[in-house]
Amino acid sequence: MPKKIAVLLATYGEVEEVSFKKLYPNSSRILYYITSRIANLPKPLQIFIATMRSLKRKSYWRKLGYRSKLNEITRNQAKALQTILNQQSNNTTYVVHDAYYFTPPYFEEVVRSVQEFDAIITVPMIPVESEFACGIACYIKFNEFQDLALHKTRILKHLWNDERLFEICVNHIFQNLPKNLPTKLGLALTAHGTLVKDTNGETPKINTGYEKTLMFFEKLKSAIERDKRNVFSSIKLGAMNHKFGGEWMPETLGKALEEFKAEGIDEIVMFPFGFFADNSEADLEGVEEAKAAGFKVHYVSCLNDSPAFMHWLANRVKQVSEWFELTSPTT
Repeated sequence: MPKKIAVLLATYGEVEEVSFKKLYPNSSRILYYITSRIANLPKPLQIFIATMRSLKRKSYWRKLGYRSKLNEITRNQAKALQTILNQQSNNTTYVVHDAYYFTPPYFEEVVRSVQEFDAIITVPMIPVESEFACGIACYIKFNEFQDLALHKTRILKHLWNDERLFEICVNHIFQNLPKNLPTKLGLALTAHGTLVKDTNGETPKINTGYEKTLMFFEKLKSAIERDKRNVFSSIKLGAMNHKFGGEWMPETLGKALEEFKAEGIDEIVMFPFGFFADNSEADLEGVEEAKAAGFKVHYVSCLNDSPAFMHWLANRVKQVSEWFELTSPTT
């Protein structure tokens, strides 16, 4: 009997309409699903933080004329992935949905809508596992869909640790470099920062993804340096940290920029290796920080819906479905 599998591309989600009405629910869910995991904030303080964050982002985005492309890109990724999966499958129909933690359609609502499928495979669109990324999907599933979560759902894991992904990233960087580059050029590999100490100065008990982020960076850096096309004098990790919840990782973008300056580099390429789709941290905040520090910046987009990436992702989904024998007819 043919099977029907739902594939959920799960990511944070960002508002597409820059208004307080859209931004406030977004900020509130960030506080609920992320901040509350690392800090015990009273309800009035949560409301205050969500309000101020929403007003600040509204003002900043409107001032720069910025519009997040994250959700649009994720929709395009879902369409491309569904096409590839169904072209490769004879006995299974794949339906791919975009699902977001912080904007509609909310992850839990999408899970609820596909409960009648034979299987549900969640694909985290942040490559490194942590409580702040794929951990949100696990939290929602086990709190709202306990029986379903154990019965027929799977989450793709260890996406970051794949030689083929390193190859795709390296090719993507070099294929998107501008011409006439300087002899001294830096490469900032950027990612969302994470905690290394909690508010008590202790190592967090939750998985923050710190060690895996460092490993991902080192492996990708080595792959770039080995490539015969390498034109970079210096390659550095640039983490974009938050301010609250404890001590954040020290390998910040700001530190990388200072080191570039000390090395006589004032022109850099920026590639957000820690995200699979462009978002405001990647193509706005990181770029603006580097420009403010006096750098000429060449932004290389995330992998987005590039063909090589989408085919790789389809293969990873197929591996999961085949491993659980979901593509074979039941007897």
